[in-house]
Amino acid sequence: MEGQIDQADLKIKRLAVAVIIIFHLVGLIGFLIPAAQPYFIKLVPFHLLLMFAVIVFSYNADIKRLLLFVCGVFLCGFLVEVLGVKTGKIFGSYYYGTTLGLKVATVPLLMGVNWVILIFSTGQMIKSLKIRNGILASLLGGLCLIIFDFFLEPIAMKFDYWHWDWKEIPMQNYIAWFIVSVILLKFYYALGLKQQKYIGATMFISQLIFFVVLYMTR
Repeated sequence: MEGQIDQADLKIKRLAVAVIIIFHLVGLIGFLIPAAQPYFIKLVPFHLLLMFAVIVFSYNADIKRLLLFVCGVFLCGFLVEVLGVKTGKIFGSYYYGTTLGLKVATVPLLMGVNWVILIFSTGQMIKSLKIRNGILASLLGGLCLIIFDFFLEPIAMKFDYWHWDWKEIPMQNYIAWFIVSVILLKFYYALGLKQQKYIGATMFISQLIFFVVLYMTR
């Protein structure tokens, strides 16, 4: 019976990996074709929700811990963005466009979802390296997310995710991004979420490739 459960879970993981890769690949092709870009930009919110669903429905351990992680990161990530936009003191002076959809307090609700996806995928990926020290793992994950953000920022401005005042990305943004990421990753490791085969690394690498290719071809 246990072997059957393991096989069923492995099939779910393989399906999840396939969904992650296929949808990022199709999305990348759509963004690279000028005529298709307006249509694919409208699909961005649905893509983020799909990736969030993949994380939740492919998770095969204590669902209460996962829900605590999701709620904690969503609320913290969203509130940091609200404070960031309202004050300009955290990431710098910026504002959100229309691509990410419905806003509350001038910040898209999907930014909370985005933080959940990024922290989960990065945390899972770094966890696969078998680093037992939570602080060290969080710092390494923060560095990975700085690299990710470097390629993300110009693309975000181009496709109306968000915009920086004076069209310049401040160094303050990367410093704050690192600090917030490390704190949320430490929360992730403190919860002891179960390692999910392939999901985290596939999610992070697929997103990174997506933005790197768009960065190189912009």
